[in-house]
Amino acid sequence: MSSSVPSAAVPKLRETYAGKHIVATGVTGFLGKVWIAMLLDRLRDVRKLTLVIRGKKGETAHERFKRIFESSPVFRPLRQELGQELRTLIADKVEVIDARLVEPYCGMDPAVAKARMADVDAIVHFAGLTDFEPDPLLALDANVHGARHAADLAALTKAGRYIHVSTTFVAGMRSGEVAEEINVGVSPNGTRFDPAQELDELEQALAGMEKKRDRIDYAMDRAKSLGWANIYTYSKGLSEHLLETREDIVQTTFRPAIVECARSYPFAGWNEGINTSGPIVWLLGTSFQRFPAKATNHFDVVPVDTVARSMMLVVGAALRDDAKAVYHCASSATNPLTFERAVDLTALGTRRTNRKSDDASERFASRLDAVCYDPDEPQVLGFRRMRDFAKALRNELRSFDLQERVSPKLYKKIRGEKRKADLKELSMKCRTTDRKLTQVEDMLSQYRPFIHDLRYTFRTDHLEAESNKLSDADRAAFGFDIRELCWRQYWLEVQVPGLEKWSLPLLRGDKVEDDPPLPAPKEEAAPPRSAMRVSA
Repeated sequence: MSSSVPSAAVPKLRETYAGKHIVATGVTGFLGKVWIAMLLDRLRDVRKLTLVIRGKKGETAHERFKRIFESSPVFRPLRQELGQELRTLIADKVEVIDARLVEPYCGMDPAVAKARMADVDAIVHFAGLTDFEPDPLLALDANVHGARHAADLAALTKAGRYIHVSTTFVAGMRSGEVAEEINVGVSPNGTRFDPAQELDELEQALAGMEKKRDRIDYAMDRAKSLGWANIYTYSKGLSEHLLETREDIVQTTFRPAIVECARSYPFAGWNEGINTSGPIVWLLGTSFQRFPAKATNHFDVVPVDTVARSMMLVVGAALRDDAKAVYHCASSATNPLTFERAVDLTALGTRRTNRKSDDASERFASRLDAVCYDPDEPQVLGFRRMRDFAKALRNELRSFDLQERVSPKLYKKIRGEKRKADLKELSMKCRTTDRKLTQVEDMLSQYRPFIHDLRYTFRTDHLEAESNKLSDADRAAFGFDIRELCWRQYWLEVQVPGLEKWSLPLLRGDKVEDDPPLPAPKEEAAPPRSAMRVSA
């Protein structure tokens, strides 16, 4: 169906999802949580959701999802609307499978898997490892074999529909406009390769390496030889190429760019974990006001609820057997944000907070202007010099004894004990600054290809076409809304406050608390509807 077909000819999204059984992986992650909560909130005519979850850290799969819907902020709108009835909704709609994606058929016996997939309408695969430079064995397990095993489940369904969540950055080490397509067997730098052979040779080489660092270095070299920037994009790229060679599934690939704070759902500013923008906001909230990025490059940010809405459209198109092969969910082609603008807005947002701070250094930082700079050029207030200064001052203060340096009379006059305490506090701040700057420097080094070396523009024609097919009501709830986003309002009122509340505490080593849990039902000896279905 072309984008010229009038919206009246396309079923309402609620009708598309009505009566459908969808299997989803990776729903304990940032995007997966929002998508599941939004689906249960806005498309309750879906017949059944089967969630493939791995139990870990002393929690079963059932316990992990129960904790999420009872206390995660992402389910706050549903808890506020339904209260105890949320448990009924979950019981009616959700089944949890305790399974492992790294195992064939996600750990299920083939006969059991076939029976469970018999009435499934689509498999939606969110799960994956997003670290840029992980142990490549883990990356291959999560991003290649995990995707393959999820696709194997899709192959057991009647229609074979498989929606695969990847990343726009599989585009690799090349600048310019990136179309919504995949050329199987052609790497980002134009090298022709056999995806299956590449995987086989990579795994054989890694199997002979005992040290993790050796495995990382080898995989990084191999990735860059094909034009991918790191192990993450290499493994995701390999997965895309391998999946496209299959004839037993109908694949739709969904590629979001940088997923950031929610615009409005579950509420403005919600985020989870340490993501791409976190280090920027943290750095520009300190006296460090130089960010190593190319000012004119695109900072391709998309709010997580925009990504979740877009996923609703893409899965809907797949359910109608009307989906394109690849969809980008990005901002650079339609409503671009540059690093210069992002750094300026971040500094303005953190300045508002710092001006009210009790910390003198933070108040001082609020008076400085923030700029992008070339990391290869020496800077008077450059990143490394700031880190080296903090480390040197820390070392000096550790060996400095004020009482030995001044006379007893002067020591008493200047309130020496108080000054010693001040110097100790300054020393601790220098240590913290050194550690954080080292941590962030490592992150920025990994980000460099995407924030400095390369200038992407990701086309979003397919997603916009899907959005244009919608009725006015569906477009308001599910349309691709990036064109309407005001970056100034979003960054100052949503993004910076959201990161300060939900992400930056993690950089400081603090814990971010969940919501108060949903109150226990009055009768714990529950009838079957008070607890979701769970399968082993």
